[in-house]
Amino acid sequence: MAEVHEDLDPFGTGKLPSGRHGLSREVVVRSQRERMVESMITVVAMKGYTETTVADIIEVLEHWAPQGLQEEWDNSGLCIGDSTTIVRGVLVCLDCTPEVLEEALADGLNMVISHHPLIFKGLKSLKDSTPVERTVAAAVRGNMVVYSMHTNADKIMDGVSGAMARALKLKNLSILAPESCQEQDAAPCGLGVVGDLEYPMATKDFFAMLKSTFALKHCKASESFHSQVKRVALCGGNGSSLIPYALRSGADIFVSADFSYHTYFETVPQLMLADIGHYESEAGVQDQIVNQLMKKFPNFAVRKTQVYTNPIRYY
Repeated sequence: MAEVHEDLDPFGTGKLPSGRHGLSREVVVRSQRERMVESMITVVAMKGYTETTVADIIEVLEHWAPQGLQEEWDNSGLCIGDSTTIVRGVLVCLDCTPEVLEEALADGLNMVISHHPLIFKGLKSLKDSTPVERTVAAAVRGNMVVYSMHTNADKIMDGVSGAMARALKLKNLSILAPESCQEQDAAPCGLGVVGDLEYPMATKDFFAMLKSTFALKHCKASESFHSQVKRVALCGGNGSSLIPYALRSGADIFVSADFSYHTYFETVPQLMLADIGHYESEAGVQDQIVNQLMKKFPNFAVRKTQVYTNPIRYY
């Protein structure tokens, strides 16, 4: 049963006062969250749904994007918590930050699934002196479970780059840099995706669509030396290493992120480059993760964070 705060419920009714109660928006939102979580718990109990553990969640996600696909340097998987923990709800994000944890705790959700791993390198202390230390300490204090899906979600057709392709409505999709992936039972896997627009599009119109689709204020790109765009290569996150594959794919443009200055000289005049930002190129994977869990656990509390975790600002 969710706790009803005295300032929310001065009469002990379990509800907000009716009419013009004069309570602040923060108080009202907190009350609504508590009542929503209480209702979900009640419905689950009434319907007799079985309890879901962290291990159950991981099984579904790793069937979709096996952990064995991750790069050697990566640190995907269970970062904080125990696989036997009963999950009350899941919050999905790109980056696990203290603000994301606060949101999860406020909503009664005890598991956070991020794309980027919270811990890449070994921690020597938890002094709250760095963002990672503060986040790890907050997760431990709140008894939170933190799990990540990074390069394994990059390497499946239905993952990060595939989400970009669907957003642009590309057809004839294939993996840009295919790998031999036994983990996927012979399903295509590897980094990046390449596909075709339904019809050739004027380059200026393609850039307008790109900005609209990914909610971009700006798009850093090479000179428009192609008048039209038909074939598009994509890679969520840093795609610099895939430029040779994009060139061989016959793409007119390669949409990715984190290209260096000198990189733009290397593809003239065959391939245009478009850097839409690291966060912007990967944000779609959050919906993919939510969808995978909702298909398996349709009556379970799973949602995407409302916290904007992009550390980069455009002025």
